[in-house]
Amino acid sequence: MSPLPLIHSITNRILNAPKNAAGELFVACNELYKVLLQITGIDLEEAANRQTQTLESGHAIGLTWAAMCIQDYMRTKRFMDGIYQATNDKLKTITGRPVHILYAGTGPFAALILPLTARFNEKQIQFILLEVNEQTFNCLQKMVDTLQLQKYIHRIEKADATKWKLPSNEPVDIFISETMQQALVKEPQVELCMNIQPQLPPGAIIIPEQIILQAALIDLPKRMHNKRLNNNAEDAVHVLDTIFTLSKQTILQHAGSSHTAFPEITVCIPGEILETHSLLYLLTEIIIYKQEKLLIDKSQLTLPLKLCSLNGLQTATLKFQYHTGKTPGIQFSINQVKQHAIRSSL
Repeated sequence: MSPLPLIHSITNRILNAPKNAAGELFVACNELYKVLLQITGIDLEEAANRQTQTLESGHAIGLTWAAMCIQDYMRTKRFMDGIYQATNDKLKTITGRPVHILYAGTGPFAALILPLTARFNEKQIQFILLEVNEQTFNCLQKMVDTLQLQKYIHRIEKADATKWKLPSNEPVDIFISETMQQALVKEPQVELCMNIQPQLPPGAIIIPEQIILQAALIDLPKRMHNKRLNNNAEDAVHVLDTIFTLSKQTILQHAGSSHTAFPEITVCIPGEILETHSLLYLLTEIIIYKQEKLLIDKSQLTLPLKLCSLNGLQTATLKFQYHTGKTPGIQFSINQVKQHAIRSSL
């Protein structure tokens, strides 16, 4: 007997749960994780499954780590909700054919779209699934076969989505990729989107819609104090500026460029702020779809990423620039009067 009804029961609980029902979501996501592990038979400790795959565009995480992403319950919930809403929106405007959903970097479970198979039939939705890691792709195929989801699959390929070409005359209405870490370091989310987005029709929905990186100064003792008291006061975090945004607009502006770097952003820091907020961090905000968001601390993806300490510096000028390539991430430099520039990168 197919375990699909059990999968549907769990994913329906996730979709139906209130957005901030942490306990309920934690339990449901862990149940889903355990069922999918059992279906695919993944050995989490096997060395090959834990190895990162190096690409020209960054790193593809190993099978073990890709499988564990589902346990980040708030990320799973918000992405599932956003994808479900986007699918409903497209179904209202498309007639005569299914909504085609391209999911690049599926992991072993294609977990973010599993709830759709509980709510829609194969005449309403069709999937194009891409995964680059061989072990992960093999598990994905096993899961599709075990759950008997072949009728939903328009195309399934082991492919590097940073180079993949959409076959001509194939529609894509929703494009999903969640191949990232905090601050868009290491993994190829940016280059993947730069390849896929220009191939899509203008009306295609991209999920997430925006990924926003901000430079911020943090008073760490005050931030830890606020967190212990469950105090949401923002006085411990001083946002300097937005230094990079990944969106349909910025992708299309940069598409076709031979450069691996986006525009440089300069930020000036007054000395009085540095007296209390001396640690430089990158903040990540993810706009998944419309009102579905992941803000600071809500997921592993949106934990602040420390760059360096500015303790002892006076007024400084910071320069930030996002680079793609084998080591994608923000490169930054710090300049202070009468001092040499401090340079670093992620």
